[in-house]
Amino acid sequence: MTDALRMLAGGGPRLRERYAFEWPPQHDHAAYRLRVSPPMLEGACLAAVVGGASSGKSTLFNNLLGGRCASRVTARGHATLGPILAAHESRQALVERLLGGGWLWPTLKHSAIEMDANETGSPASVLTVFHEVDELRDVLLVDTADFTSEDARSEGDLTLSLLPWFDRLIVVIDHERWFDRQSISELKRHASRLGQDRFVVFNRTQEGPLDPAQRELLEQQAKRLGADESLILEFRRGRGFCRFPPGTLDAVLQFLQKPPSSRAPRLLRRVAEGARDVLNQNSERTARLAELRAALRQGVVRALPRAGDALHAVMTAAEREHLDVVSRVLKLRQTREWLGQQRQRLDGWLRHVPFMDILRGKAGSGAAPQASKSQDRATLAESYFEQTARRLAHDAQRSARQSAFWIEMRRWTREEPPASEFEWTPELKERVATAAAAIDDSLNRWKLKVDAECQGAAPLLAGGVAVLLLLAALPGPLTAIPLGAVFAALGAGAVGAKPVGRLTSVARERLLGTHELAEVRQSVQRFLTVLEDDASRRAEQQALAASRWVLTPDDPLFLALTRLDNAREDES
Repeated sequence: MTDALRMLAGGGPRLRERYAFEWPPQHDHAAYRLRVSPPMLEGACLAAVVGGASSGKSTLFNNLLGGRCASRVTARGHATLGPILAAHESRQALVERLLGGGWLWPTLKHSAIEMDANETGSPASVLTVFHEVDELRDVLLVDTADFTSEDARSEGDLTLSLLPWFDRLIVVIDHERWFDRQSISELKRHASRLGQDRFVVFNRTQEGPLDPAQRELLEQQAKRLGADESLILEFRRGRGFCRFPPGTLDAVLQFLQKPPSSRAPRLLRRVAEGARDVLNQNSERTARLAELRAALRQGVVRALPRAGDALHAVMTAAEREHLDVVSRVLKLRQTREWLGQQRQRLDGWLRHVPFMDILRGKAGSGAAPQASKSQDRATLAESYFEQTARRLAHDAQRSARQSAFWIEMRRWTREEPPASEFEWTPELKERVATAAAAIDDSLNRWKLKVDAECQGAAPLLAGGVAVLLLLAALPGPLTAIPLGAVFAALGAGAVGAKPVGRLTSVARERLLGTHELAEVRQSVQRFLTVLEDDASRRAEQQALAASRWVLTPDDPLFLALTRLDNAREDES
């Protein structure tokens, strides 16, 4: 348990800043306080003077020290900026040992001051002063910064975070805040959870006797704060240091001299509740991260182009022309519609490819320009790969941004998923070039096979049949066209020519199921595998970027949180 508390106390900033979990600094100090056992304090009680801005905390603190001005009192509000610790001179060795060993307020610097130093303190340090007031021999008394003023928001957060250290509180409420429910309820909520005894001091600066009805209301207000005792002090009107007559603070001193009760169960419960909250948050993030990772994987699968689309994209200008001609001759409506859609898509991502004028060209437009015929398979494959990979990267980032995981993280951190940009690497270029060369080789062998089997047919018609059969046999939009429909069209021979009819039997008996056709399928699939690998790697990068916000089961912080949470269950 001690190791878990030490890990959580020191790891609190990491939970807040690294993982953006809801783990207040007060939990850190509660864990630190639990490490300090009663024997280590040698019977001393930790007490604090708390209250709002200009409530009279420092005046009360100085009066408890015999009227010496250790903590500054000024004509302006918000004079105390950080904790000032007052200890009896007989406790000097104890205090120095606890502070020097990092047992008391280990996150703050510490230094000693003289009794009449008139210090304001600092949010980053604790100042120590030693006194001779015997009534406070067993009390380590701390003057704190206010936690109500707008100017003192950061220091107020410091005071509230330091509350777990104190066994009892002296709550000073100035006349203007006697019945301020907000400040009273906030302090009561914290003190009740931490098991702290409270004594309320009402700062009264108005003249004249106090109405009995008002006195009764103040007693009720003290009970609302959870305090069994209260005191009404006549402060001097205006601001500045005020010394009280002897005996005025006897009730406060008696309250401070009571032996401290054990608060360890309350503190442990508070830290364990915080651990349970973080574990619940982490569990939700883990589930959302799993959903994000699955969505990214599915997105890659859904967005990958089909084999028919990829093959069409890497076809040369001559192969496209053959397909266009044969689809018109055979009157295959589905093929013509698909080609029209492909023309529109290709216009967006292959504007720089010279054969676009052929895709847009009219029937009978003549031979293709020389520039279009010079486009090799490698150039077409590389261009198609890059444009498709960029689209997949954009889709991955969009899926991440719209996920439940990042919607939550934006609320906590205002951060966005990292940009997912496509970049060529030498290895990727080599893989794409190798895949493109394999497609080119398989298509050349397929063309030779078709030419050998279709001797006597017009080269343009035979080439078109070769491409059409490929697209109909590969996964893609043309798989919706049954091969029977292709053969029927060939058999009907939109021109009724014998060569067309002969192509029907050739295609049915000698071309389908050949080794050459299988090689084309495999080569196109290898090209798509390279594309899928690159998209999957980018999707995994998105998932890894998101996982930095999730505690893993082997993280020491996760283990410490689990240990504290189990302790809470054991106590229940």
